[in-house]
Amino acid sequence: MPATSTTRPTSSEKKRAIPVVGIIFAVVAVLAVVAVVFAGTSEPGSEYGDPTVSGQLTAAPPNVAVDTEALGEALPAVAGEDFAGDAVKIEDDGNAKAIVFLAHWCPHCQNEVPEVQAWLNGGGSVGGVDLYSVSTSMSSGRDNYPASAWLEREGWTVPLIVDDQDNSVYRAFGSGGFPFWVFVNSDGTVALRRQGFTPVDELVTIMESLS
Repeated sequence: MPATSTTRPTSSEKKRAIPVVGIIFAVVAVLAVVAVVFAGTSEPGSEYGDPTVSGQLTAAPPNVAVDTEALGEALPAVAGEDFAGDAVKIEDDGNAKAIVFLAHWCPHCQNEVPEVQAWLNGGGSVGGVDLYSVSTSMSSGRDNYPASAWLEREGWTVPLIVDDQDNSVYRAFGSGGFPFWVFVNSDGTVALRRQGFTPVDELVTIMESLS
């Protein structure tokens, strides 16, 4: 029975094979890095909106917890989108309003959101008063980022507008401390602004006082 011959690669063929394997691993590594880079840069962009703001409060940013310096000023009109891309508007439509500005890194906001949501889940509401929220002051280097994931975890159901990178909506309403509430009468004029954590019972009292 004839012996089976085995062809062994020459030393030069071995040398050629090693660079080919190395090139394959290098290409895979580069593609992995590219994928990570593109995945990382797409997420922050989704955390910013492109709202249109018409009008601005002239009152200075509040320096007390409850501020009436903007009393009687016209509500700035805002047209934007939430994190899902659905259109949301805040405008003078004949209803009173309670608008809360939220920053994902603010511990007081992290306390306010679940309390308000629990109140809403329990059927809480004030007749004739619409609730709105604005996600603003985004910072990828701070706690609880991204805001979209945080609010989704909390089951946040209040209509929301995503602010832009310049915080245009937040600045138009006066840039108060977070959470920053702006309460508006049914005639479209500001009643008061409140900054910092506010218990739900106090929020309800304020909303019930809106004309």
